[in-house]
Amino acid sequence: MPTDANTNSENQKIEKLPLEAEHLEALSRMQSLAPYYQWSIELVAPWLGKRVLDAGCGIGNATELLSSYAEYVLAVDLSSKNMMVLQHRFAESENVECAQLDLDEDLKEIADKKIDTIVCFDVLEHVEDDQALLSQFFKMIQPGGYLLIKVPAGRWLFGSIDVASGHYRRYVKSELKQKATQAGWQVERIHYMNIFGVVPYFIKCRILKKQASFSGTMSPRQLTRIKRMLPALKKLDGLIGPPLGQSLILVARKPLT
Repeated sequence: MPTDANTNSENQKIEKLPLEAEHLEALSRMQSLAPYYQWSIELVAPWLGKRVLDAGCGIGNATELLSSYAEYVLAVDLSSKNMMVLQHRFAESENVECAQLDLDEDLKEIADKKIDTIVCFDVLEHVEDDQALLSQFFKMIQPGGYLLIKVPAGRWLFGSIDVASGHYRRYVKSELKQKATQAGWQVERIHYMNIFGVVPYFIKCRILKKQASFSGTMSPRQLTRIKRMLPALKKLDGLIGPPLGQSLILVARKPLT
């Protein structure tokens, strides 16, 4: 699990890259939420295989964690700015390959990697035709392989922060399960995550109508406080088995035949 020292070191590396101040600030905020990525990975860890595609990997926060589970991780993103960070961050990694690819257009190149697990965290909501992407994922993975998804939950929560973040939608269980099934996947598990984030999100997004990404609405002090509270919140979330949450987790498998 990433330590504060690791996070500070990564932030220092990012700050040296030739990127605009606004982009650097956003990357630093994302980096400070490393424990949240750890929580997300822990929820899907039992289904991780040896050869993992991190689809829409951003600056690689999940990628770094996945590399400790898998023999090989292909980190894919369309953003040239994110790719600059990724190539710098994983330059010395022995099991992470970074590629600037379009998941819709570079299907064969990904299929040749013999991927057995696709991790897609906080990506589907940014894709207009999410059904088509789920079908593409199905084509590029080995039979018996797993698709592990995290998406924002609750249509009723959709508001200004989602618009500012480039979201087309938030999901409910039935919709996400139906779309995965229509693409050919066998859904094995679907559940909510982070019930404690729902109220703060509702206040900022639907009442205050903040015009920024969710992490962008938080001060450094608030981010630090969240990091300290996460272990307790994670434990309580697991005990409650939340009936709703800020995110949805889906585990689906490609049939062997």
